[in-house]
Amino acid sequence: MKQKIPDIISQCCFSCFSVLNDAEIAVIMMGDDAYRDSLNLEDDESPCWVMDSGETQGFVGWNPQCIPTIDYIAWKLGRLELIRRGEINEL
Repeated sequence: MKQKIPDIISQCCFSCFSVLNDAEIAVIMMGDDAYRDSLNLEDDESPCWVMDSGETQGFVGWNPQCIPTIDYIAWKLGRLELIRRGEINEL
């Protein structure tokens, strides 16, 4: 199923990639569902779960991560635009 790209992304001809991380760019390029499927989230041994938690003692294995969605990315870009226009003062 093809996903609709929000106007805030398509109007800028994808120049918004300069403020997005790799996961957010992948969501735009692949779509929400395809990106989630590519991570193989059901497999506990999947590479997407191999992350350094920063801990050196005690429990050191698990580090939760955010799986971005197209709606979150549109919200993030809208918020950055409000900051640029001076309508809000915080990141």
